[in-house]
Amino acid sequence: MQNPQGIVSTLKFHNWAGRVRTLDLPYRAPAPHRAWDEAVTVWRLLGAARRERALLLNSASGRYHPDLIACVLLGCLPKRRRPVVALMGDMWEPSSGLRGLIEKAIVRLADRSIDRYLVYSTEERDLFPELWNVRPDKIGVCHCYHHVSDEELAAHELADEGYIFAGGDSGRDYAPLVEAAWQFPETSFVLATAWTSPTPLPPNVKTVLAERTKTSHAEFIRLMRRARAVVVPIRQGLRRSIGQQTFLNSMYMGKPTIISGGLGVRDHVENGEHALIVDGGIAGYAGALAWILDPQNQRSVAEMADRGRERARHFSPARTADSLCAEVVALLSATEGRPLARHAAMAAPLGAGSSEPPAAQTR
Repeated sequence: MQNPQGIVSTLKFHNWAGRVRTLDLPYRAPAPHRAWDEAVTVWRLLGAARRERALLLNSASGRYHPDLIACVLLGCLPKRRRPVVALMGDMWEPSSGLRGLIEKAIVRLADRSIDRYLVYSTEERDLFPELWNVRPDKIGVCHCYHHVSDEELAAHELADEGYIFAGGDSGRDYAPLVEAAWQFPETSFVLATAWTSPTPLPPNVKTVLAERTKTSHAEFIRLMRRARAVVVPIRQGLRRSIGQQTFLNSMYMGKPTIISGGLGVRDHVENGEHALIVDGGIAGYAGALAWILDPQNQRSVAEMADRGRERARHFSPARTADSLCAEVVALLSATEGRPLARHAAMAAPLGAGSSEPPAAQTR
């Protein structure tokens, strides 16, 4: 595939053809990543770093973060031998204790090669430099996107089965929602999660363990599509954006959506206009569910869901892809004086010392 701008990415968007080359990865989502596959990814990124002008990397790739590992290795090279590097996606929150110190040391090493961090929200943009001790002028915002397509939704019409759906594992807190479910004994709740309750669940609550298989995403979407309403129970106090793709998918399906307020939620949603934002407590969930389930409110609920769908349409994969491409092109324009690694090697005088090892990059 032609790549005139010299941009390579471990992310994949369909409308990047002719603008960004997607790196051929040794694994295919959502299959589990083997350690060897991630080592191969690092090696391929290092090879791409020698040949291309820019790398657009995935901050949340793999089990061992191969994109970040590549950034660490690239940071060992002189700046003139490195491509432009942008890192985008679900960012991280430091752990406590010794593990947190090690994490910060890794990010400090990777930061040498990273020109731009693209986070999912304006709140995270302001917080990220403080958490990881990176320069604020390196932080940009690229909002999240829904990943269900019109074709996917039109392929199979699924009837509303009347239950309340909640799903996902990362950064979720189901306990308050389950406690609120006791107040709605006539309404079924389906939770697609590996979470287990320390106490008996209400009889109207069922958990479904969505195993990481090739069909798990399709089943998750099917459960969401059959729901009457969707809850995204984000754990309170997190210092990173999370859950956006889940609530944007729900809104794009036209589902009444309840979201516990977390970092970045209000970048995407206005409370009461597109969805309901609650405080993550039992009373907050109970009040929002009571309003959605009240027969007298159905017209207002449907109107909110329609506005939510239009709002989610704004956060499309194509729009995100265009924003990412524009960010990298702008970085390239700002660093025009930096030669490509291979060009620098070609420009070296005959008889100069051996060229440096291939630049690499992965998360």
